[in-house]
Amino acid sequence: MSAMGRLVRAFPLVAAGLALALLGPTAGATTTTTRPRPPRVFTPSVSPSTIDNRSGCGNPTSATVSTGTSGDTRKVTFKVQVGGRITTLYASGSGSRWSATINGSAFGRDHGSGSVRATATGPGGSTESGPASFTIADCPA
Repeated sequence: MSAMGRLVRAFPLVAAGLALALLGPTAGATTTTTRPRPPRVFTPSVSPSTIDNRSGCGNPTSATVSTGTSGDTRKVTFKVQVGGRITTLYASGSGSRWSATINGSAFGRDHGSGSVRATATGPGGSTESGPASFTIADCPA
């Protein structure tokens, strides 16, 4: 085979190598889309930890539930459960601090040990915290 024939056969390989060298290391690479991560939410705290279901019995009738978050958090809700009754509270706040008020009278005659969980929602989804405990004392009418 002549020198000219070998040059013509080698040209496509040389041209491909030159194109890759000019385009850099991203030539032929695939592009991936990174989804945002859901925010983190911490176990809430309830203060005071005991409230009454009616006024005039010695304990306050409301408590503040608060939590912290990290990541891109757009909304926080608290799921409060006492006995068989579940109530959702919408938190106020922004950034990393969120809070809401638990009203003991909202649980009517339900009383006893209760739990509250926080859910943080952002562009990447939602995350639920572990439970915190509190007590609603029965205040006779």
